[in-house]
Amino acid sequence: MVLAHNLLRIHCYSPLLLCLFFALPTPPLPAQTQQEADVLLTNGQIYTMAAARNRVQALAIKSDQIIFTGPDQAAQAYIGPNTVVINLENRMVLPGFTDSHIHPISGGTRLMNCDLTDLRITKEVLDKIQNYVAANPQKEWIIGGGLWLPAIENGKPSAETLDKIIKDKPVYITSADGHSAWVNTKALEIGGINASTKDPNNGVIERKTDGTPIGTLRESAMGLVSKHIPDASPAERVIALKKAQALAHQYGITAWIDASVGAASIEAYLELEKAKELQLDVDLSITARVTKAAKAVPDILALYEKYQPKSENIQMKSTKIFIDGVVEGKTAALFDNYVGEKHKGLAYLDQQPYNEMIAAFDKAEVQVHVHACGDKGVNMTLNAFEFARQQNKPRDARHHIVHMQLMHSDDIDRFRKLDVVANIQPLWASPEDTYISELTIPVVGPERTEWIYPFGAIANSGAVIAHGSDWPVTTMNPFHAIQVAVTRRGPDEIERPAWTPQHLMDLYTVLNGYTQGGAYLMRRENSSGSLELGKKANLMVLNQDLFEIPKTAIHKTKVLLTFYQGEIVYQSQEWNP
Repeated sequence: MVLAHNLLRIHCYSPLLLCLFFALPTPPLPAQTQQEADVLLTNGQIYTMAAARNRVQALAIKSDQIIFTGPDQAAQAYIGPNTVVINLENRMVLPGFTDSHIHPISGGTRLMNCDLTDLRITKEVLDKIQNYVAANPQKEWIIGGGLWLPAIENGKPSAETLDKIIKDKPVYITSADGHSAWVNTKALEIGGINASTKDPNNGVIERKTDGTPIGTLRESAMGLVSKHIPDASPAERVIALKKAQALAHQYGITAWIDASVGAASIEAYLELEKAKELQLDVDLSITARVTKAAKAVPDILALYEKYQPKSENIQMKSTKIFIDGVVEGKTAALFDNYVGEKHKGLAYLDQQPYNEMIAAFDKAEVQVHVHACGDKGVNMTLNAFEFARQQNKPRDARHHIVHMQLMHSDDIDRFRKLDVVANIQPLWASPEDTYISELTIPVVGPERTEWIYPFGAIANSGAVIAHGSDWPVTTMNPFHAIQVAVTRRGPDEIERPAWTPQHLMDLYTVLNGYTQGGAYLMRRENSSGSLELGKKANLMVLNQDLFEIPKTAIHKTKVLLTFYQGEIVYQSQEWNP
């Protein structure tokens, strides 16, 4: 087995550490089946996630599988002349995380373009764009992403502002949430957008009082310009995917659900797998057109038939559907008007055709992955899943709804009753996020604010929870999200009362969502999600024990080692065995 070249072989565990704390040891394998381990982790706080707070000291790996978990003393039987023994020095070990909603290729591509991620001050944003333009004179288009909408002109950035930086080339910059685009006048001209241009179906062109486009495009209106941008090459997509994978390993992520793919993205994955460089368990959700079921379902099934991979690493029997937009853009579908407005956002389909579309996918045994942000959007989706169960009879479908930015309290229990997985992004549930404090709370009002990102209520109802980052919308770092989930503030070191505390989650529940919940959603619960005999050796070593530190310190957690199928795929410079 290949290990990181600079990993030291250390045979320095101590029998004095036997059965410390409250480990629940797994009995060693019978003598006749014991094997020499390739790698043995000892002297650790290894949280198996097989049961609440279940800890062991040692874990043995043979090839890509776990062959032992238990106390240090029993682990000695697995040491042979070629075993690499790693003394964890009491460090925490967890199963590898699953990021259940992520956009790896667009995220990796952003890293190669004008990346505005984490910039919150107007001058910093404009300086970054100006510097990128100056450094890339050969670019025909200036492409960027990660724009924090509250940082620019109250969330409605103007073409004139970009024109002051560059006029002769088109500029197209997507917002952090991916549901708005900021363009300059040249890009508006290329898109044929002017005062007489009508809003496209399910899209909004933000305008001045005289109808002139401002330079902000929402939802499908983004496509009026983006369709003119040259496609990334196949090689560029593979590079972007590799960048995303390397970042995932840095955060202990060993599996992900790519939330929105098409043919070009599928080909990038297959190319990486062909080169034996794909080191993640992957589930691909193919984007479906929001249209009549008779058209949508055959399109998806045709892609499955064309590209169905043979590899165990890649699964592909899932589709992604958008039913609405986002609250901050006032495009999420709500039951009641936005504050100060005379509209309730956008639902991309009426209920009955939506029911028929979901039921058709369900009948074809396609797992359905739905973006729903508004309370009406979530309600419509639950209605559609209920309709599908009535039409097709209940089955082990594992459909899931992602985001749930605003919900009605009556819909909380329906996740459990309908066996729908809540695919949540806990990082967003904090008023320190100005998308919440400046763009969401003001447009939903105080009463509905109590039901923004109601993750704790959903978890407490008994529903299955899985976690995603939605990277590159926000950071891929799961430890920032974990802290927000258990505090509803931050992530930072400041102690504060929880915001909407009825939706707090406990730490074990959050970790379970990143491990067993994600594995369940990907139908990999028999091979991953916990550290048990016979499961894949997908795991991480951390620099601190999340259960033993203040909640406000969780965001500072670092991954020291990440194993994927028994091999070290990431080793921090801070690793000092």
